[in-house]
Amino acid sequence: MPLATINGIQLNYQVKGSGDLVVLIMGTGSPGRVWDLHQVPALLAAGYRVCTFDNRGIAPTDECVDGIAIEDMVADTAALIEHLGGPAHVIGTSLGARVAQELALARPELVRKAVFLAAHGRRVALQKALSEGERELDA
Repeated sequence: MPLATINGIQLNYQVKGSGDLVVLIMGTGSPGRVWDLHQVPALLAAGYRVCTFDNRGIAPTDECVDGIAIEDMVADTAALIEHLGGPAHVIGTSLGARVAQELALARPELVRKAVFLAAHGRRVALQKALSEGERELDA
């Protein structure tokens, strides 16, 4: 996989095929190659150009000592799509679905269509309070 300086970090990505661009965004802690077993071959057979990548903190993409925010991941994905000459069809799973959702809202000109797998909507105040309470209990 090549490395590119994307949004101020070295981002590891791979592109295969030709046709309309599809960007696959993996969830928490998993490398982009997880998509290679089923989704990438199916999309290539359907005539798409497919990009997988490793999110921040997934080697060899750079780690972020200051932490990782969803806004950083959205900016990384947007910059990668621009680097690849987007717009793109975007597919995300779990945390990747959240990134895809926020990307579609923040940068709709980069997203032709979006698919959210194992997804949930934006957190409402109650969900935020419950999460904060769980973090405090854990601490």
